[in-house]
Amino acid sequence: MRLPSKRLQEEDSSSEDDREMEHEELTPEEEEEEEEENNYEDVPGKDAEMEELEKEYMELQNKEQDLLKNLRSHKDEDLLKGQAVKNQKALWDKTLEFRFLLQKAFSSSNRLPQEPDRSSFCDSDEGVNVAYSDLITSSKKTLDSLLELQEALLDKNPSITQATNGNPGQSSKGLETSKNLDVKGDEEWQQIYQMHSRIAPFRDKSIDKWQRKTEVSTGAAAIKGKLRAFNQNISEQVAAYMRDPSRMIKQMQLRRSTVGIFGAVPDDVGSSREEEVHADGDPELLDDSEFYQQLLKEFFETFDPNSSETAFYALQRLKTKKRKIVDRRASKSRKIRYHVHEKIVNFMAPQPMNLPPMAPKLFDNLFGLKTSHQPASAV
Repeated sequence: MRLPSKRLQEEDSSSEDDREMEHEELTPEEEEEEEEENNYEDVPGKDAEMEELEKEYMELQNKEQDLLKNLRSHKDEDLLKGQAVKNQKALWDKTLEFRFLLQKAFSSSNRLPQEPDRSSFCDSDEGVNVAYSDLITSSKKTLDSLLELQEALLDKNPSITQATNGNPGQSSKGLETSKNLDVKGDEEWQQIYQMHSRIAPFRDKSIDKWQRKTEVSTGAAAIKGKLRAFNQNISEQVAAYMRDPSRMIKQMQLRRSTVGIFGAVPDDVGSSREEEVHADGDPELLDDSEFYQQLLKEFFETFDPNSSETAFYALQRLKTKKRKIVDRRASKSRKIRYHVHEKIVNFMAPQPMNLPPMAPKLFDNLFGLKTSHQPASAV
């Protein structure tokens, strides 16, 4: 009974060894190939279906990778745009702060004495002369710093250079106007105008682009098409308004009677004559309170839209009213009122006018009338 069991164990062990040898002889790749061949032999046409599935899977995987790349790139772009907007907002707020701080100094500068009073002030006191020279020097340094800052900001933006190169007419026009300026006293104005000519094409292009975007987003384009007055870009409207800036400049000019200028006597004869000459306003006295109030209103609206209206009406009440030119010393018969008549032009004594004897006959022949004195031979 024991011998058969041993034989069976030996046979089983030998069969297992043979199987192990067979498995050892085949590599894993060969085993996979055999399994695939067996599967293909069992299911016909499965090779084509697997290839199609693999292609679809690879396409989906590529699309997913492209989508992830686009999302990452858009995320980076949004971060850069957000940082740029943040920097622009910081620069704008700082510029507004400087503008608000300069308003008081700008308004007080209208009270500075003009020629020849300024020369008399400087000659009488050396301290006043030194203060004037320091003021002029500091003003020029401030202007140079602002121009350098603006130049640095323009160089960092290549779009401005591209817009300027794409619009040669504007740049040539600016150069011609800058050449016409007086070089002796207008060097700073020439630099300012050249800077303005450089930034003008980029400014107009950017404003028009954002105007179109806001019209599309708010639906104002349909309304704008019905109104011809608003059927223009902002840049075109501003350019049309600036073709005749005399009206706007006259509104900004102040009369001397409304400003207490140092060294000026308001009741003397000379000042009254100057008031007659500058009835519309003195070109040396400027008031930009309207622009300042608009900036202040927009600044308040960024924080609280309701507070801007209250501040605007408060500024309107504080606004100085322009008084009429009236001689206040002439009231209560303290001054004789009279009007000087203009000189008579081309006046002469009348002369009698005698008609020539041929005049009646001439008029009779013209109108076909018969004269009452006809000769006897004609009857």
